[in-house]
Amino acid sequence: MVAYLDLIILENICMNYLILYTAGKLLNRNIKKLRILLASSIGALYVFSLYIDVPNYIVNISKILVAMLLVKISFNSTKIKNITKETIIFLMVSFVYSGCALGFIHFMKPKVIYIVNGIIIGGEYIFELVLISAVVSFLLIKASMKLIKLKQKLTKNDMICKIEIGLNDKSVKINALLDTGNLLTDPISKEPVIIVEKQKLISIIPRNEMDKIENLLGGDEKLQGDTFNARLRAIPYISVGNKNGIMIAYKVDCVKVEYQDEVNELDDVLIGIYNDTLTKNNKYSALFGLQILERSKIKNEYNTDIKNKSKYSVC
Repeated sequence: MVAYLDLIILENICMNYLILYTAGKLLNRNIKKLRILLASSIGALYVFSLYIDVPNYIVNISKILVAMLLVKISFNSTKIKNITKETIIFLMVSFVYSGCALGFIHFMKPKVIYIVNGIIIGGEYIFELVLISAVVSFLLIKASMKLIKLKQKLTKNDMICKIEIGLNDKSVKINALLDTGNLLTDPISKEPVIIVEKQKLISIIPRNEMDKIENLLGGDEKLQGDTFNARLRAIPYISVGNKNGIMIAYKVDCVKVEYQDEVNELDDVLIGIYNDTLTKNNKYSALFGLQILERSKIKNEYNTDIKNKSKYSVC
C-alpha cells in the first residue's frame, strides 16, 4: 500500500479546523481563524506518531495531551477549568465527526481501508468520503445548535454574572444582572450605561466626588471645568412611575464582565449611579444590557489579545 503523506496531513488539517471551529461555536468562544488554523496544522503533525512504536496507553494519553494543546492554542484560555471544558467538548465533537465518517464508510462499503493508531491513511475513495462526512457533520451540528438556541430559556440565575469596575488604582467586584430590557445609553456618545447601586461605588469613587454627585442631583452643585466633571454625564431615562428621570453617570477606567466562561474587558465605561437597591435579596447590585456584550465582542474582534493597560492598573 502507498500512503501519500501530504494528502494525509492536508486531510487532518481540514478535519482539525472543522472540529475546533465547531467546538468554539458550541462554547461561544471568540473565534480567531488564524489561531485555529495554526492549531490545526500543529495537530496534523500527529500523523508522524504512525512511525513510533509505543504502547496503546501512551498513544491514548498523548491524544488527550494533544487535544489540550490544540484548544489552548485555539481559544487561549488561561484557567485549567476552561481548558478542561474545551478539551472535553473538542473530544465530543471529534467523536461525532468520527461516527459520521464511519457511517459514510459503512454505507459506501469501500473494498479497502487502512487505519493505523486511529488515523485513516488510505483506501478506496477514502479521503473524499472523510471530507464529505466532515462537511455533513458540520452542517448537522450547526442545525442542531440553532434548534437548541430556539428552545433555550434563560432563568434569572443564568443571567447573573460577575463584573469588576476599575478606577485609578482601585476596583470592586459585584454581581450584575443581564437585563435585556436595559437600553439606557448616553444620548450624545450613544455609549451603553451600566446601572450600579451607589453603595457599591463608595469604595472606589472618592468621597468628595460622591458628595458632589449627590449635590448635583439635589440641584446644589454646578458643573465646572475640572477632571471630575469630565467624567460625568447626565442621562435622561424613562422607567415605571418616572417618565422624565435624570441619572448621573460616572465614567470609570475599565470594566471586566465575566459571562458564560468568558472575560470581556471594556475601557471608559459609563456607570449610572442608582441611589436605591436593585433587589431585595441582594442577588445582584448592577444591571447591564446586551449592548455591553456587543461592544465587548466588537472590541475582541479588533484585538487579538486583551492585555492590561498601564494606566488601568486594576483591569
